[in-house]
This record gives sequence, structure tokens and C-alpha cells, in this order.
Amino acid sequence: MNAGTHAAPGRTMTAIERMRLDDGAAHLHALGARATAELLAALVARVGGGAALAELLNDYRRLTPAAVQQAGGDRFPYRKPRHVPADLMRGAA
Repeated sequence: MNAGTHAAPGRTMTAIERMRLDDGAAHLHALGARATAELLAALVARVGGGAALAELLNDYRRLTPAAVQQAGGDRFPYRKPRHVPADLMRGAA
């Protein structure tokens, strides 16, 4: 579990993209395991990578909730609030 930014090969996510990803992941987590599985299946159907996803899921099976919590991996790092231009806000036209 890496707190770094991930994007397409050769491209780094912007801070705004990463914040939106984190927000979406938190929302998805709140929806539960089934919603998460359905999103992963839809992602594989759209872009492929089923074998890579299965490998990553297997890697994550080695983690326990207690170990992740102890390492702080169960929450996003604190972000100092700052002004965000209105055109970058979610739902902006």
C-alpha cells in the first residue's frame, strides 16, 4: 500500500486527481465489499488487466486489518485545507 500517486505509465496524477481518487475510494469503501467487487469487475471489463488485479488482490490478502491500522494505512494522510478555485470543485459546470 503506497501513498504515492499512481497513473498511467509515464504519467503522475495531479494533486487534484489524487484527492478525487481518495474521495472516491472512501465513498466506495462506505458502500461495502459488493460495490467494491462490482467496480473492480467493471474496471477489468473496460480496460483488462484481470491477471494483474488478481495478483494484487492476492498480495493484499497477506495484510490484516489490525496491521494496516497500526501502520496508519486505514486512513488518508491529513491534508491542510486550502482554497480551491470554484471551477475545480466537484460538480462544477
